[in-house]
Amino acid sequence: MEKTLIILKPSIPESEKNSISISKEKFQKIFLRIIKIKWFIIDDKKEGVINKNTAIEHYAEKKEHPLFNDVIKYITSDISIILSISWNEAIKDVRSIALKMRKKYIWQSKLYNLIHSSDSKHESDREHNIHFWVNKKHC
Repeated sequence: MEKTLIILKPSIPESEKNSISISKEKFQKIFLRIIKIKWFIIDDKKEGVINKNTAIEHYAEKKEHPLFNDVIKYITSDISIILSISWNEAIKDVRSIALKMRKKYIWQSKLYNLIHSSDSKHESDREHNIHFWVNKKHC
């Protein structure tokens, strides 16, 4: 079994709405339906606003990117749903679903994306430690 972390992110800001043809709520419902129908396995689920320090830790490898501060502002702007899902080849399968959904619903946005999924086992382990650490007091 392989574990992957998924973040269903906040809504895209008004200034970017022309890039999206689906609401955050409908996007989440479609994605969760795909996951549940295909695998039936959701190990953990958290919902809430991601703390700024957690967001900075999550995106640490992108700290030098010119859009880093905008990404932090976006991910901490509203409620996200964080899932830990596991099955054989979970990382590859979820990233494939996420990419197809991004192309279909958010094709123009360079900064915003309604879904994050781990891109490797190493990243999945790192992200699980950030978001599902037992003693963490923030989302």
